[in-house]
Amino acid sequence: MKKNSKTAVTAFAFLGLFIFNSTKDAGGGISQSDDSANLIFMQAFDKGQFVDILTSADLEVYVNGQIAQIDGLALVKGLEVRRSEGKSIASPVLPRVFIIEFRGSQYDPKFGQMIEHLFRSPYSPEDTISLVTPVKPYGFSSQTLREYPREELIHAGLTVLKRDISSSGQIQVDLNQEMTRLVLDLPGASTPRDALRILREYQQKLENLKMLRKFDDSTLIRAIDYFSRVRAQKHYIVVCQQEFLPIPNSEVMERLLSNQNIMFQASELFRKVESGEGEDLEPLIKELTDSGIVVNFLYFKMNPRVRPEIQIRELSTDMFDMYSELARSTGGIVEATMTPAAQLKKILANSENYYLISCPPEERDQNLFLAPEREVRVRLKSGDFSLIFFRL
Repeated sequence: MKKNSKTAVTAFAFLGLFIFNSTKDAGGGISQSDDSANLIFMQAFDKGQFVDILTSADLEVYVNGQIAQIDGLALVKGLEVRRSEGKSIASPVLPRVFIIEFRGSQYDPKFGQMIEHLFRSPYSPEDTISLVTPVKPYGFSSQTLREYPREELIHAGLTVLKRDISSSGQIQVDLNQEMTRLVLDLPGASTPRDALRILREYQQKLENLKMLRKFDDSTLIRAIDYFSRVRAQKHYIVVCQQEFLPIPNSEVMERLLSNQNIMFQASELFRKVESGEGEDLEPLIKELTDSGIVVNFLYFKMNPRVRPEIQIRELSTDMFDMYSELARSTGGIVEATMTPAAQLKKILANSENYYLISCPPEERDQNLFLAPEREVRVRLKSGDFSLIFFRL
């Protein structure tokens, strides 16, 4: 019987729990292989282009500061093994895990373009995909990806993304509209008392908005808990929609600051808008690095509607700073872009090309690769390529 899209969406909503509630199977046969204890994943790039000419003779591997022997290398390009040397590496075409989190208050058609690229890109039989909306995650297992037509996958992804972003973001949209109304009311305030009332109401709306925007690492933590034991490429992609605050234009600000009765409140509100408190990301970065999860951050730049009566100030710089730090610290990319689909396409294409390096423990230290606190480093003997590497 042919599966229809409505059935697919229902199935995906149910499957969406798999990355949080199960440690047995990721829905596609991804498992931790016994022979992966000494495998290292590596990518090399020259000005953004994957380098496919490296051999084991070009590399040095260090584990906990000690040089390790390289006894095997496989080059995977376009999800196919193109070259191998030395010891045969079992199953060198790694499964890929893509977790894409959408942070935004208004659905944009460019989100839909990302969904199109995601499901039309080549993927291997064991790949899995999760979409994390502001409401909840939806898991597309490897079996789902194999059995459903791509048009139905796209339709399912678009359906949940549009619905969840629109429903969850409505409060934030309403607050922004109310704050815009208050800014427009300021020039008409007949007395300082009226202006002070408007400023206090604006401040309350701003505090309510901040409560909705707190940094939440719960989905990242659950992904770490599940995928830390999985032998796979693990890409956590955060798409953050740029946000703005309405503030008075320069003429109105000059009037507010010239009135001693309200100048302090106006200055506090509009001269130094603080969008959020800083977070200590070091523990999270360590957990992400230890589990082999690479965070990629796409900052979706918007073209806000400009009105002569108001100015706009960027609100989402806090999210930009935090997610940029997570991405840079885990080897991912940071892109501020108006075309997030193009950047997603680049991430997906880059994931198809990599090296696997096999390094057996030395006889003098059989536990070298099994140490719980193991630092792996790959170095080029010559050349100046950008390297990404981690233990599998």
